[in-house]
Amino acid sequence: MREKSSNRRFTTHGPIGVIGCSRGVGLKCVEYLVKNNLHCRAICRDPAAAEPAIRTALQSYGDCSKLVSFVCADVTQPSTLPAAVRGCCGVIFAASATVGWRLPFSEQKDTPPFVDYEGAVAAATAAASEAVPRFVLVSSLAVTRPTHLLHMVRNSMEGRIMDWKLLGEQGVAQVYSTVAATRREDMGVVIVRPGSLLDEAPRGPPGILVDTDDTLSGSITRADVAALCVESVLCDDAKNLTFECVNGQQGGNFPRCQRFEDLFHAARSGFLPLSDGMSCTGLGSAAVSQIGPAAALLCGPSVAAPCRPTLAD
Repeated sequence: MREKSSNRRFTTHGPIGVIGCSRGVGLKCVEYLVKNNLHCRAICRDPAAAEPAIRTALQSYGDCSKLVSFVCADVTQPSTLPAAVRGCCGVIFAASATVGWRLPFSEQKDTPPFVDYEGAVAAATAAASEAVPRFVLVSSLAVTRPTHLLHMVRNSMEGRIMDWKLLGEQGVAQVYSTVAATRREDMGVVIVRPGSLLDEAPRGPPGILVDTDDTLSGSITRADVAALCVESVLCDDAKNLTFECVNGQQGGNFPRCQRFEDLFHAARSGFLPLSDGMSCTGLGSAAVSQIGPAAALLCGPSVAAPCRPTLAD
């Protein structure tokens, strides 16, 4: 388990739950947790199918049975989620739709509105109701930039997924801000917006660029995104941050960020190394996203069940 250090890290009490654990960033989150001797709760719709894939990915770490447990839950069935996240010190939502556009009259629920929006909000609602201190949502770079190439391509090919991801961000933030205001001040949300995802070796903190104004472009390894997700559960400076991340060379007048804590602190303070030989400070009001409320659009005064907005599937 991780002990608190001078950079406001804290000891975990309970496992870190990973939703969407059988592939992509979610699977890399499980691997990062095991590599760092942290307990993981793999939350998946079909544990019998997910467990062999996860065990194969972890085989180089030996017997991981004491570090990884499997729980059955489905983000499209909200009633299955509270028990799945109960007792976790953090939950990482790395699930995303596997199907883009839904055929008329289809019962298909692996589409963006059901997973990236309603599923994310349902998971956050369950985590908040169980007083899980930190909820981390994996979203996407350029989610607020409709003219960005990544936004346009993903929206057109994947069922307007960027629109649904943005609604998911707003709903998750509203759920947690509502509950934190009445129950626990230490509860918070972290929204991670990675660039195009790569299956390559991680670059580590010195090779990661972060920004809070949604201005970056580029790609990042899934392993680096997973590390950012796990570390944002462990580091208090990450609480209530929304940030974009890509791989790149830090430079300019600022020292390299050698640790993840340094990256979160830089994002929070607005003191950010951005790209080759360039840097920036004083990013203004967006330097720390407080993730404004979306109750009128999404959830109303209740956090129990989000309403479907008027956005076509």
